[in-house]
Amino acid sequence: MELIAIWSTVLAVVALYFGLGASSETGLGAKIKPREKLDAVTLVDSKFKALPALMEIPDFSSLLWFAVSAGESLENALRIAVSRSSGFVSGEFSVLLLNVDHGALLYFELQNLATSSRCEQVRELATKLAVSLNNGSALASMLGDFVQSSTAQLRGELLTRAGKNETKMMIPLVFVILPVTVLFAVYPSLSLIQGSFL
Repeated sequence: MELIAIWSTVLAVVALYFGLGASSETGLGAKIKPREKLDAVTLVDSKFKALPALMEIPDFSSLLWFAVSAGESLENALRIAVSRSSGFVSGEFSVLLLNVDHGALLYFELQNLATSSRCEQVRELATKLAVSLNNGSALASMLGDFVQSSTAQLRGELLTRAGKNETKMMIPLVFVILPVTVLFAVYPSLSLIQGSFL
């Protein structure tokens, strides 16, 4: 009889242990919880923004141009530019160099970057580098022209955005400040006219 009581106590303790373990956060219940839903903020943050990448391109291509003009090869120039810059463009080319370190050919990686990058200017730079590497054309002159064109494109984009912001700034001026100013200018004369007729 005592043996049955001992066994029933042991079974109750084991059942209680596993029951609490399954419902606790460290047990199996924590591993099969449903995934958290993505917030709208997370989705907005993951979208690609073209203007910061466009602002990085002239500096990155200038570093490449200086390194190539100093006599470095394209691969060494890319390593120098990646090590001395940060941001989206540098991240794209650092992945390229990582693939080259693992045995990929630089020309094919530039072609892959030219087709897979989300930034139009990175695709253009990778295409020009791949064509120059394949044809053996002068890298320094090509990079100098690319620096000038990307700088002009950035200047045009910034001027366009500045014009849009200036138009937005005119809205409170026209619809709030100007009517209040007109009221302050017209009110004394209206009060004088009204007083002269009385």
